[in-house]
Amino acid sequence: MKEYGQELWDLMQKDNTYVYMCGLKGMESGIKEALGEFATANGVEWSDFVKELKKAGRYHVEVY
Repeated sequence: MKEYGQELWDLMQKDNTYVYMCGLKGMESGIKEALGEFATANGVEWSDFVKELKKAGRYHVEVY
């Protein structure tokens, strides 16, 4: 994901982009690690960004 981080970050800015994450719990921190720097570079706090996506129903996590 980090390799395509800028492209993914740009997509996540669009209202028609939905993120679905399923798998091991460690994936959550991996996504934050991969994309969090793009949020920071754009003046956005990653946790606030994810909270807004979840509130909009655009970020779904099912990990174990």
